[in-house]
Amino acid sequence: MSSTRRATLLVCLAYCWWGCSALFWRELSSIAPIDQLSFRVTTGFGYLTLVWLFRRQNPMRSLTPDHWRYGLLAAFVIGLNWIVFLWSISNERAVEAALGYFLMPLFAVGLGVVLLGERLRRLQQAALVLAVIGIVWTFVVVGSLPWVSLTLGSSFAVYGWARKQGPWNAVDGLTFETMLLAPFLIALTVWRASTSDTSLLGDAADGSPWLVLLLALAGLVTIVPLLLFASAAKKVPLTVIGLLQYINPTLQFLVGWQIFKEPVSTGRLFGFMWIWAALALVVVDELSSKRPVDGGDARSGEGLVGTREGRAAEEPPVR
Repeated sequence: MSSTRRATLLVCLAYCWWGCSALFWRELSSIAPIDQLSFRVTTGFGYLTLVWLFRRQNPMRSLTPDHWRYGLLAAFVIGLNWIVFLWSISNERAVEAALGYFLMPLFAVGLGVVLLGERLRRLQQAALVLAVIGIVWTFVVVGSLPWVSLTLGSSFAVYGWARKQGPWNAVDGLTFETMLLAPFLIALTVWRASTSDTSLLGDAADGSPWLVLLLALAGLVTIVPLLLFASAAKKVPLTVIGLLQYINPTLQFLVGWQIFKEPVSTGRLFGFMWIWAALALVVVDELSSKRPVDGGDARSGEGLVGTREGRAAEEPPVR
């Protein structure tokens, strides 16, 4: 197997991992989402620190204002994204969460217009119109604004923008973000423990070895697919990564619908179809507009290392 095919397989594995991660977090539904987040961030930071020690690198030695500026923004929006995602899984809203990650590329297009002054191409304009129709249709059918989908899609689009504009790579950036979040979440957990009459550990407080093991693995569930993705993404063409990213929300949608048995009415499915049609236009537009960057080959991704476009090739949907 060639190195490119092996790398593509690892990227697929990472996306499949993220797409099926709801199965793991549903097992922790007896624990409050905010406490799930605390365990996820603190144990994740511990494991990522071990990765730093193993690599014998300390990126904290030469922090610039950009590291702090974009790192703080990324930490805030990924924390928001994670807590809403965990809440949605615990409250049988996995299908709605999947819709949010389908919407993320469309929010990213909107950010390009608002923050970078980009002009929408015709297919992008049509895609946004279809997405708005799908959201409005869902709002009319369900009877309430799909805030879970909108929050997840918009927060992750902002997270991706912050990562691409900032100087962090995938692994170091997530380590810095969890380092910023961990003290706040630990303090919140201590405060909740001192003011709550119920156990913060849910069924794990009764000595359930299964839940205790899952809590210990919460950080690994976060960082393993990240490491798989980061180690392989540079060898995979950007167009391939752009197409493979839809494995994640597709699997999450199927998990919510077929495994969790969440209801998907005909009306809601029709709203999804408008958004999927919008995504198809975005994919077609991306495939038709790829150009070589910095003298590199647009097909291979060469010539991107060290640039913001190169870091974009490393950026996974950290879930």
